[in-house]
Amino acid sequence: MKKRALMALPKLTATDEMKQIATSDLPRKEKTDYGYVREVCEYYTYLRCIKQDGILKVAFFFPEHLRLDGSNPAYEVYLDKENRQFITYNSLIQKWSESKLDRLDWKRQYWYTKAYWISDEDETSIQAYLNINKKAVEAIRQFQRDVRDEQLEQRHRRETDPWDKDMEQVPELPKDWNRWVNKVAIQQNYIYYHYKKGGAKTGYCTYCEKEVPIKGHPHHNQEGYCSCCRHPVVFKAYGRAGYMQTEKYFAYLIQRCKDGFVVREFQADRTYRKESLPNSKLYCQEIRRTIYDRELKPRSYYWGMYKQRNMRWISCSPCSYDWHGAENGRVYGKTLPHLEKHELRCTGLVQWIRKQKSIDPESYLAVWRRLPQMEQIWKSGLSKLTKECFKNCDVVRQMILYPEAPRLIRALGLDSQGFNRLRQMDGDTEDLGWLQVEKKRGKPITNELLRWFRIHKIRAKDILFIVDRMSPLQIRNYLQKQKKYFDGSCRQALITWQDYMAMAQRLHIDTSDEIIYRVRKLRQRHDELVIQCEAGSLELQAEKMAEKYPNVDGICRELQKKYTYAEEEYMVVAPENIFAIIKEGRMLHHCVGNDGSGERYYERMERRESFILFLRRTDEPEDPYYTLEIEPDGTVRQKRTLFDRQHEDIEQATDFLRRWQKVIAERLTGRDLKLAAESRILREKEFIQLKKDRVIIHTGHLAGRLLADVLMADLMENTDSIQSPALAAAA
Repeated sequence: MKKRALMALPKLTATDEMKQIATSDLPRKEKTDYGYVREVCEYYTYLRCIKQDGILKVAFFFPEHLRLDGSNPAYEVYLDKENRQFITYNSLIQKWSESKLDRLDWKRQYWYTKAYWISDEDETSIQAYLNINKKAVEAIRQFQRDVRDEQLEQRHRRETDPWDKDMEQVPELPKDWNRWVNKVAIQQNYIYYHYKKGGAKTGYCTYCEKEVPIKGHPHHNQEGYCSCCRHPVVFKAYGRAGYMQTEKYFAYLIQRCKDGFVVREFQADRTYRKESLPNSKLYCQEIRRTIYDRELKPRSYYWGMYKQRNMRWISCSPCSYDWHGAENGRVYGKTLPHLEKHELRCTGLVQWIRKQKSIDPESYLAVWRRLPQMEQIWKSGLSKLTKECFKNCDVVRQMILYPEAPRLIRALGLDSQGFNRLRQMDGDTEDLGWLQVEKKRGKPITNELLRWFRIHKIRAKDILFIVDRMSPLQIRNYLQKQKKYFDGSCRQALITWQDYMAMAQRLHIDTSDEIIYRVRKLRQRHDELVIQCEAGSLELQAEKMAEKYPNVDGICRELQKKYTYAEEEYMVVAPENIFAIIKEGRMLHHCVGNDGSGERYYERMERRESFILFLRRTDEPEDPYYTLEIEPDGTVRQKRTLFDRQHEDIEQATDFLRRWQKVIAERLTGRDLKLAAESRILREKEFIQLKKDRVIIHTGHLAGRLLADVLMADLMENTDSIQSPALAAAA
């Protein structure tokens, strides 16, 4: 619709009749059912229309303008039925709008239900033009809604048309599909019998679909086998059986299609009703399709609600190797022989189906694409390693030392003797790691030694830092000697050893010297290196950090007024600058004072994700006590004292921190709460990633625990900030 042509249409002005009606229809006050007083009148707007050049022009007049002898309309709505378009001109502000009638700026929101005036002639003209048998305003609104729905449908079709075209190549279901699902995919069957004194002799088998003899004395809900088909069944007495639904089973159908082949996933069950026993009703719903092209690249779809409008096939992400939605089920067998010779000839999928019976083909192909050696592994009889391929594909993938090697023995980095030993013990990735170490060193590792390492939860990759200087046997003997200093834990001794060697390398100590890597007093030497790593000029470190994070000093000054609070026993103070933070960390010997690990706290302060504060005893305000990491709303992420520890006295301090949170909740601004919301999201993402990566603390009294669990236990949400006036103002 061209705006210049629309503006050239004849002007519609108010008639004398409209002005007279508006003048006599003065607003009056009326009390509603809810006790509110409002102004009401008979008509809230007045309409006129004209049709010219295929365009319907409808003018809307406000009564308050008509009472002042105004003649110009407030809105002019233009409708083009043929081209399915509409547009509105706002005369009050002289701007165009593409909003529907009910989205315009009306003084009263619900005037259009009944309270408008229009002549019978104009109303008939609007109805005839739009071919909608409703009152004038309702007809206009219906036309606009229809146009918007059509436009929305067109936008959606730009996305869905390629999907529908892809779906056109999916073949019809086999003629015997429902029967196959009922007999093979659904594995839950029953024998219904009539109770008789002395025991029923016959019953109806839902698999055989006929009366079969019953051996023994059946009981309701007793498990057994059908004497004819030998399938497992559950006995059901007619008199006690009612509505029942089997478990949901998954079924798969693989068919050829234009691009290659399609894997179709179904969910099926049977329903039994008392009035129709022993007959049942089969339910089988297709829920997922994945089309594989000639290069076995997948395109996946699921059956679901599309943009809250209708149920249809929707494009989604293909199954990945670690896809948790994988469900094993039976695979329809009649299409497999032809696929095995053509589309699936380069994979072992069909052989795997015949071996396992119940699988998820899409998951198999995802693992196969990620780890091609998987097929060689399961065909070699390595059942434990095969299970790990599907459960922890990336872990197995890391154990493939030579991915390009055609033979599995070479790919695993083993020789024939080591590979045979792996098969004999049906080894997993842990066993494989030790055999790879054995091959690399050229010296055998006894089964007894392997069992010792497994008992103490020590894997081959855990000793890679030292295995080039000590044999596995020497490592075991060394850990046995050191464990008495680590509460009898060989694994804790190993973790401390790893940390000690890493610090030694960082300090440029010659770790190839036996007196260094095989130190007699491991714990003592480890603690000495910790102190040595912490040594250095505070001023230089603070200057370096201030240069790297230029806003942190200024942020520290901003924290003073907002977060400082004191009571009789405890107080919270804010650091003056980076130097104060580093000094606190050095004095308490925790990570905030370290040159490396402490940088993450300055990064968070720089972007205002979290801040460092000090918890002190009121009678000792200058002595470090606990260091706090808080979010902008006062949520406490961490509270740590000497060597990253917490003592029993933190419970008393926690009560004070709760009161502190209530106080600062009143000081928060809308900006603080916005920053806190962003900080919460980042924190939750970090926790999820830490759990996923299973990050473990390697040193200190928390060694061996998951870092995510420790941080979650330390978290103190500030629930009072949710009720703060600042939040209400921000909302």
